[in-house]
Amino acid sequence: MKTNLLLLAAAVLMFPLGTGAAPPVTLRVLNPRGAIALPPLTPPSARIPDLAGKKIALYWNGKAGGDHFWNQIERLLASKLPGTAVVRYQGAFDLKDDRAKEIAAGTDAFLYGVGD
Repeated sequence: MKTNLLLLAAAVLMFPLGTGAAPPVTLRVLNPRGAIALPPLTPPSARIPDLAGKKIALYWNGKAGGDHFWNQIERLLASKLPGTAVVRYQGAFDLKDDRAKEIAAGTDAFLYGVGD
């Protein structure tokens, strides 16, 4: 008798008695990649025909070991382009507009490097 009551209770829980149909289920599927608006594309600056005698900016974000790289770049520039001045800048990875304008106003070419 107990077994029959347990089976009846389990059946009622699994298959409830109802008079109406269940409401429709709607699933909304989302793209996990999202949608990102791309910034407008800017073409690269025109190539400088001759770097001899120019002032070249080297910008580094200060990551460990990067100074070895930039030291070598500066040596290469000095050996290949005598009379070319190198100006070093260091700062955060995100070079803000005002800082970029400042560097651009005082130099002819710009090399930007970050570590990681």
